[in-house]
Amino acid sequence: MKYCGIDLGTESTSVCVVTASGEVVKEKTVATNGAEIRKALKGFGKLHCVVEAAPLAEWLCVEVEKGRHSIDILDPRQAKAVTAGKKKTDKLDARKLAQLCRTGWYVRVHRKSGRAREMRSYLTARQQIVKMKVAATSTILGLFRAHGINVKRCEGAMFVMRVQAALKTAAPMLAEAIVPLLALWRQAREYEREMYKELGKKVKKEGNEFKLLMSVPSVGPATAAAFVATIDNPKRFPSSENVASYLGLTPSVYQSGKTEYRGRITKLGDKLLRWHLVEAAHNLLSRSRSVCRLRQWGLQLVEKKGYAKAKVAVARKLACLLYHLWLTGEEFNPAAA
Repeated sequence: MKYCGIDLGTESTSVCVVTASGEVVKEKTVATNGAEIRKALKGFGKLHCVVEAAPLAEWLCVEVEKGRHSIDILDPRQAKAVTAGKKKTDKLDARKLAQLCRTGWYVRVHRKSGRAREMRSYLTARQQIVKMKVAATSTILGLFRAHGINVKRCEGAMFVMRVQAALKTAAPMLAEAIVPLLALWRQAREYEREMYKELGKKVKKEGNEFKLLMSVPSVGPATAAAFVATIDNPKRFPSSENVASYLGLTPSVYQSGKTEYRGRITKLGDKLLRWHLVEAAHNLLSRSRSVCRLRQWGLQLVEKKGYAKAKVAVARKLACLLYHLWLTGEEFNPAAA
């Protein structure tokens, strides 16, 4: 069997094919086009390929499999360690990936289903709109503050009322600068609410796992959808602790000899889901009226460790809890520890 390393680029892609003994039999750079890439892989029978995780990696896998080859997506951190060096080219990277494929010494990244990819794209777009709204809010408040006008941060219609009231006392040029920012804020808020409403409708039409996940207080359609889209298949994790580690919610560890200490969370996992879980934990601790044991535990931790650490700890517990509910098919029991 022959092995292939593919260094995927936006415009061009480098391909390297090696034998079982490591001998290079083909190196070629082609346009990043499905037909061109399949053409470059012809003439070797069934190849086993690897490609570094990237936005186009899932698309490439589909194109390569059309040619009846097998392909794995490589952990980008491992790929970076392999391709790092003083001399780095696309051709050389493809050659190193091919040799790595031949040895089998690599960590394969899970390939998400079509449903998961679509859902993540929707959530990513909504998150970007939320960030635009937050950025517009901070800019408006900062501009007012620079001119000695203090507008308190708030949400919804109250924010618009306070800004409009502040505009009456602002200098003409400042008011002209704030008006388009306020219009941008209102538009972003409207789109955010519309997308959230549509997401709720889509979730109701999906499987039973969403209903199970949303039985947990402060876990709404967005958090449930982010969890399902990211985890995709709960059976691929041996335990809930692996899920927390996958999401970067476990503390970093340094151990050498008799020295051992734990630091902040690693933040090495999926940023989108981690953001939703932390937001859900914040809502559970600060806004929820639930009397569940999880909230009580979190509030006790606030008194001992402070709000920031307690929020992250509750987010980690939520990740483990949602995994358990999805895997077992149970609904959330507020009285359970």
